Amino acid sequence: MVASETAKQSIIRRNYEPQAFVVTRYQDARSAIKAHLSDLARSQNPLNEAIRMFEQRAVDPSESDTRQDDARQSIEVLNALRGMDNQLGRFQFNETANSQPKLMLAGVEVSVRADLWVYGQSRGEEQIGGAIFRMTQDDGGRRADMGRYVATLLRMHLDQNNPTNRAPANRLCMAVDVRHGDVIVAPNSNMRRVNDLEAACRVIHALWGEV
Repeated sequence: MVASETAKQSIIRRNYEPQAFVVTRYQDARSAIKAHLSDLARSQNPLNEAIRMFEQRAVDPSESDTRQDDARQSIEVLNALRGMDNQLGRFQFNETANSQPKLMLAGVEVSVRADLWVYGQSRGEEQIGGAIFRMTQDDGGRRADMGRYVATLLRMHLDQNNPTNRAPANRLCMAVDVRHGDVIVAPNSNMRRVNDLEAACRVIHALWGEV
């Protein structure tokens, strides 16, 4: 949503055309973070074990340069997460299913995969949100705005694909920017972002196959 028009065209083209296999960055770090936060006791063991594994991988000559770099970056991410206890300590995180339904938006299937569900309660109402962890380096100073769109997508995802009887709540839908130590939740006044996302999907639906 914050990309230029040319960049948006390129994104559509990349997703339309078959792509070669791409190594997923931070996959093992993400698993460790999910294990740590979904544990009610918030055991440090998943983080400690992952860091030891990454330290070995980073210097293992049998590993590719990409895997070694991912290991070094993953150590930074896990250490940064440890500094977010104040921001994350009040949330109750729960595991998600391995497969989640797509979000249907203006005729387009949108893949929105929550890393963890977030449970809460307000005025006696049991509520749910979702968390997506962002671990990449700086992307041009638009991280907060991008985070609000991610959190908005999570709310829309839950409106369509709620796995529980809990009520979706904006305050529990969040993009966790681990690198910057920020928790960005879906704003209460969110209609503009919902409209932006729907408009973008209408463009994708209209241009699909023509780019």
